[in-house]
Amino acid sequence: MLCFIMWNSAIKSIGVVKTSNYIYVVPLVTLLTFALIIDEKITLAAITGCMMILGGVYLAKKRR
Repeated sequence: MLCFIMWNSAIKSIGVVKTSNYIYVVPLVTLLTFALIIDEKITLAAITGCMMILGGVYLAKKRR
């Protein structure tokens, strides 16, 4: 429930388009959370994926 409240708050604050770009960061947060909580190994493929996600979010934000 807290996630939905924060999501709606973000939409009200910065708008739908900007908020929608950040939905792609969810896998990155999941990866980092699993690494911290259950000591999951972070692989080169995961790091590459994270860099691609961050690059995509940056490009999407920059073009607007």
